Amino acid sequence: MTRCTLLLVTTGGSGRKALSEGMLLAERYVDALPMDLAIVESTPFAVAPSLRIQERVSFPVPLEDSTAAATSVGPLQAIWDGSRWLTPGSCPPRPLKDNGATEWQWAHYHAVLAAPKDSIMLLWDIYVVPMSEQMAA
Repeated sequence: MTRCTLLLVTTGGSGRKALSEGMLLAERYVDALPMDLAIVESTPFAVAPSLRIQERVSFPVPLEDSTAAATSVGPLQAIWDGSRWLTPGSCPPRPLKDNGATEWQWAHYHAVLAAPKDSIMLLWDIYVVPMSEQMAA
């Protein structure tokens, strides 16, 4: 079973609406992957108004974790910025003065700062297995 952590910028409104939107976004993320995966578990583990996160976001700096998914909040496999998916392999380049941070850290930082003030952000974990394993179980 593989864990994927997603940062989801939802349209806001209410926590309940954000959770419903998050569930749909997590399913769409898995459905768009190039392999046939089954979701074993899907759960949010952090929910907060974007404004609160924006007030606390840290300027990107080098991290001890050198994996491609590393961010200041832990590993993120994808970010829904409100209009498109960003991944460590498909994000904008880092600025010339990158402070030693990766492109992915900068993508995370910019996605948080660019989120509409009335949106709600979710950190969402999905656990997936190949569809063949799910069907055999």
